[in-house]
Amino acid sequence: MLPQPLLTPVVSTIFRKMSDIYNCSVGTWQRRFLRELFQAVLALRGRVNFTNLARFSRFHEQTYRRHFKKAFQWVWFNLIVFRLRRHPEEPIIGVFDCSFLPKSGTKTWGLGRFFSSLAGKPKKGLEVSVLGVVATSSRRAFGVDATQTPPDLSTGQTGEYSRVDFYLEQIVDLYDQFADLGVNYWVGDGFYAKQKVFDTITDLGGNLITRLRSDANLRYLYTGPPKEGPGAPKRYDGKIDWSDPQELAKRFDEVGRLLDQPEVRVLTTVANSPHFGRDLRVVLLVGPEGEEQIIFASTDTTQHAEEIVRYYRLRYQIEFVIRDAKQHTGLTHCQARSQKKLDFHLNMSVTMVNLLRLLADRAECSPRTYRREAYNRLLIGRLFSKLGLSAEYDRKDPRVQSVVHTGRMAV
Repeated sequence: MLPQPLLTPVVSTIFRKMSDIYNCSVGTWQRRFLRELFQAVLALRGRVNFTNLARFSRFHEQTYRRHFKKAFQWVWFNLIVFRLRRHPEEPIIGVFDCSFLPKSGTKTWGLGRFFSSLAGKPKKGLEVSVLGVVATSSRRAFGVDATQTPPDLSTGQTGEYSRVDFYLEQIVDLYDQFADLGVNYWVGDGFYAKQKVFDTITDLGGNLITRLRSDANLRYLYTGPPKEGPGAPKRYDGKIDWSDPQELAKRFDEVGRLLDQPEVRVLTTVANSPHFGRDLRVVLLVGPEGEEQIIFASTDTTQHAEEIVRYYRLRYQIEFVIRDAKQHTGLTHCQARSQKKLDFHLNMSVTMVNLLRLLADRAECSPRTYRREAYNRLLIGRLFSKLGLSAEYDRKDPRVQSVVHTGRMAV
């Protein structure tokens, strides 16, 4: 097999930094297996499963099945990839999202009914919860941890253990590692606008940015003169009426318009949420006709409105990581049914997106082009081997490179 450029030195650097920074030593056999696995995933065509991996590598199918049962510190591996790509002074945010994975059969661990945004309703399958980080200046997103959602968890607001509690456990377990990178703001979509999510993240010392319902129950803070006489001072000044544009324009501060959508006005104020039991920095986006409204909120009442909007929109970058994992690295292709193998496969798939983007960035090409050329290198190596030609050919020879670049797309 013609080695993939940059892959071996990059992976070796990551293993070395894992040992230096996190005191995590990867065994010789696991290093060898992971290098072969990464190279096979980059080069293969078709589904990323045990059978197809064996077709495109030197290892037997049973070797993949056996190694997928073994634990590996994917979180630390991904954090090292992030350190290799980020700018040291670039602010970063933590993001989290869930994704539905179709799965048939009856014996797969975690099989249940989960909401599919594509179908717009719950469907039978699996669900993966992904934590990641986004560099706010370069807009680069990195998946850090992929955890499969257990089945049969409550989806309501009852006192029993629910899926929201499970999602929060994932954040709590990794909060210190994210904080060491400088993550202070956590961003989730409107599903995470729940009291226990607000409480958990703020208790950890972070801030949550999310989207609120269009009819969110909020009330203005009282800013008038102090009340005279006995009794507690007045704190609130009425409920926010989202259907009254004149009152909103009067009591909210207009701070500008979206740069890419100048017809959208940005209004903001600090309001109190009785349901969440806290004051929030509220940002209201108003469409050109005044009827379309989007409400964002941040637990940091001193945060600028433009930054809240920008951070929330950056949240979508983690969805692109999940998309690329489904398209390029087989997030939905796992053949296994056991929890350990599924966990290994899901994290491997997300990690391969990070690694593929890093390698493509250094090779100055798109991830799709890098994968296409990886397959071409595999084919060239197999051809030379089967024809009995010398393996000591120049990989930089223009004639070899012209074949490698077959199908290359413009950056």
